[in-house]
Amino acid sequence: MKLKRLQKMSYFLQIALKILSISSVIMAIVAVLMKLFSNKNVMINKLESDTIFYFQTELFVGENNLPYVETEEWILVGVAVFSSMILAYLLWTASMIFKDLAANFTPFSDIIVSRLRRIAFLMLIYALVPQIIYSILHTVLIPGYSIHFGLNMSFFFALIFYCLTEIFRYGASLQKESDETL
Repeated sequence: MKLKRLQKMSYFLQIALKILSISSVIMAIVAVLMKLFSNKNVMINKLESDTIFYFQTELFVGENNLPYVETEEWILVGVAVFSSMILAYLLWTASMIFKDLAANFTPFSDIIVSRLRRIAFLMLIYALVPQIIYSILHTVLIPGYSIHFGLNMSFFFALIFYCLTEIFRYGASLQKESDETL
């Protein structure tokens, strides 16, 4: 009875995560299209208010930065698209875990552990890489330099998720050992 309920819940979670993944891709496409066709309606806030540790330093060489405003907006759109694609892949991978759980409820398997490890790695990429890409592109394309780096909750969730993945890896090895002894 409980197993059927868990499989049914896993099936619905799989569908919900796939919808969220596809929505993330659609939002990235819409952001690019809005920037292409209507540059007056797009506003991107780059403030990192939810960070625990945040470092920022900027230097603009020149008197007028107006010619570079659009370049900075495109950099922000590019970083947002990159983040959306990482999030979409992360959600899709999570949906595949629930798809496997809905089919045959074996949470301690090697395939589940490898997908959990992939999710932890994607969470770490999502937490760190967009900031690095923004800083590099801003420094290369706009005169001067701009370095932004912060550790927000995504970084700590990635570390916690990786630890949970190692617990699942240990559980999978115990499950395999148990199956071999029977």
